[in-house]
Amino acid sequence: MEMILLFGLLFLFIFMGMQVPLALAGSLVVTLLLAFPYLDPIIVVQKSVGAMARAWPLLTIPLFIMLGEIFKVGRMSTRIVDVTNIFVGRLPGGLAIVNIVSSYFFGGISGSATADTSAIGGIMIPLMKKQGYSSSFSTVVTITSSTLGPIVPPSVLVILISWVTEQSVGMLFLAGYLPALISMLGMIAVAVIISKKRGYPRQPTPPFREAVRICTDALPVLVTPFIIVGAIVSGLVTIVESAVVALAWALFITVVWYREFAWRDLGTVMHNTVATTAFVGMLLALASAFAWLVTFSGVPQQVSDLLVQYNVGRFGFFAASIAIFLVLGTFLNAGEVVLMVMPILFPAALSVGIDPIHFCMIAALAMVIGNVTPPVGLCLFIGCAISGDKIEDLIRPLVPFLAVMVAVIVLLTLVPSVVLWLPETFGYVPK
Repeated sequence: MEMILLFGLLFLFIFMGMQVPLALAGSLVVTLLLAFPYLDPIIVVQKSVGAMARAWPLLTIPLFIMLGEIFKVGRMSTRIVDVTNIFVGRLPGGLAIVNIVSSYFFGGISGSATADTSAIGGIMIPLMKKQGYSSSFSTVVTITSSTLGPIVPPSVLVILISWVTEQSVGMLFLAGYLPALISMLGMIAVAVIISKKRGYPRQPTPPFREAVRICTDALPVLVTPFIIVGAIVSGLVTIVESAVVALAWALFITVVWYREFAWRDLGTVMHNTVATTAFVGMLLALASAFAWLVTFSGVPQQVSDLLVQYNVGRFGFFAASIAIFLVLGTFLNAGEVVLMVMPILFPAALSVGIDPIHFCMIAALAMVIGNVTPPVGLCLFIGCAISGDKIEDLIRPLVPFLAVMVAVIVLLTLVPSVVLWLPETFGYVPK
């Protein structure tokens, strides 16, 4: 009964228009006062501050946010687009494929779907429309491929999942590469089929010398994700130290190598970083108290007992969990979903024999779909702002790409070895 009150108040406050951190705080305090009168409401502050004081891996979040902001300055995303065009632009619907592949590589730098939509979409949507692609198709390709960003390392979403579930962030980073690659290939297949049907053009291939120049120029940008993940997996640095190294590298190539970062840009970068970090920090702190109360009430154990009682099995649990992630993702962002339901579902997943890394990656894939679905898909809104399309005009073009994303989730659920192959290669032992 207490949890019905807690979650009921939370969703009520969210639908009333409250910011999620405020909704968490309000639902916690009211539930403590009404259902747990023997607990002092000050425990909300204690649990929030205590959790953040112990969560040193979360120091990576502002560092990676700043990394993404730095790479939005200058021509970083343009360089990625130019390199991608050399290799895939000649295929049918070349610009659409360039868009998708560029999102895969830019996601390996920004780790954010919204940053991907803004940076790549700002270049590709106008360019695709100029080349004769429909506005709705250009926007849909951009926003759906942006969901690769939170899966390709380094990913803020994966860092949150690692923190909540206490799993190795290095192993989770490795687990993201193949799922993101398969998703990318599925989106490319859909884009090629639609482009052939509509007669969208291929892109001309630049001369060899020009192609070499473009690739050489973009090399410092392209190696950034490998510096981050390689340093972590090799054991040379911790996750926090890898973020510092990546940030130093980003400053070096933007300020010294390319000379495209002026000190006047530092104010904008710092402002955006602090604003985003402040919101995320408040959300994390209050979500920690929320998760504590859920655990204190015995909900994870009750869920596990129900699963054992009804013998739903691994696939039944996966089906229910994916449905929960998809539904919650329609009105909450992925980070909020992680903090609200992973403390409940993750222990239950372990109780039915699901590998923790496998479950975390399937959860991430399901959550990011919410970035492109109404009513609160952030990438959907950003894409519409760039293209000028209405949301209702994108629903039908979205369907085939959403179908691919769901199909990939189903495939990876049924074949966990695809997710676990890279982590196992680097020493992970499946549970």
